[in-house]
Amino acid sequence: MKTADSAPLFMGIDGGGTSCRVRLADRQGHILAEARAGSANVYQSVETSWRSIDQATAEALHAAGFQPQDRSHVIVVAGLAGSEIDSAAAGFLQRPHGFAQFELLNDGQIACLGAHGGSDGVLLIVGTGVVGVSSQQGQWRQVSGWGFPLDDGGSGAWLGLQAVRHALWQRDGLVDASDLTQAVWALHDDSVSGLIGWAQQAQSVDYGKLAPLVMNWYDQADPIARQIVSAQLDILNRLLDVLMPMPQPLAVMGGLAARVSPLLAERHRSHLRTAQGDALDGALRLALARSPD
Repeated sequence: MKTADSAPLFMGIDGGGTSCRVRLADRQGHILAEARAGSANVYQSVETSWRSIDQATAEALHAAGFQPQDRSHVIVVAGLAGSEIDSAAAGFLQRPHGFAQFELLNDGQIACLGAHGGSDGVLLIVGTGVVGVSSQQGQWRQVSGWGFPLDDGGSGAWLGLQAVRHALWQRDGLVDASDLTQAVWALHDDSVSGLIGWAQQAQSVDYGKLAPLVMNWYDQADPIARQIVSAQLDILNRLLDVLMPMPQPLAVMGGLAARVSPLLAERHRSHLRTAQGDALDGALRLALARSPD
C-alpha cells in the first residue's frame, strides 16, 4: 500500500436513495478508482448516508493503493439527494468528515454540471420523479423535485397516477373507456378492490412502472393517453419556462428523456443539447476546480 504525499486527491460523490457512487482522481484528473455503496439520501437518513460514503471512500482508496488515513488528503464535492432541504444538509454537515475539504450540493446540481461540462445550462431530469435545475453565473435554481405525490408533476410516477385515476373515473362513468383504462383494469383482474388495495401500498416506483403503458397507448392514439401526455408536456414546458427566462443550453436526462424530448415545445427543443457527462462527472469536475494550486 502506498501513502499519499502532500499532493491532494480529488473525489466526486453522487448519492441517491438507491446507491452512492464515488470517483477518485489525481490533480491531473486521471481516474484512480471508483466504488459504490448503499443509499446516501441525507433527508432519509444522515447516518446511512455517512455510512455509505465511508464505505465507498474506503473501497476507492484501497483500490487505488492508498491507506485509510489518506482520506485526509482528499478534496470532495458530493451531490446528495435530500441536501436541498436545509435542515437535512445542516444535520449531515455537523458530523466530522475527515476529508481535506468537503463541499455539499444536491444530486440535481452535480448532474447539471456534468451534463454541461461545467458550463452554465439547464437540466431537466424526467424519470420516476422529475426535477429541473439551472446554473447561471454561480447561481442555482431548482424547480420541482419535492417528492411524489406532493410534487413531481410530469414524472413517470405522475403518469402512472393519472392512468389509475382515469381508470377509476371510467368505472364511475366520468370518462369514456379506452384501451388504456382497460389495460389498467386488466392488471388488477378488473377488480376495484384489487386496484384500491394495490394503491394503498403503492410507492412512486410502483406508479412509475405504469409510465410505459401510458406512453405505449399514446403512440397508438388512445384518447386518454393522449390527454395525460398532453398534460405532462404542459407541466414540463412550464417548468422550463421558469428555469429558462433567457435562452440557455438544455439537457434532458432520465428514463423518460428520449420520450419527452421530441415532444417539448419548440421554444425549448431549439436549445436541446446532448449531455456531455453524468452527475459523477460534474461532482469530480467541481472537486478538481477546488485544487489549492
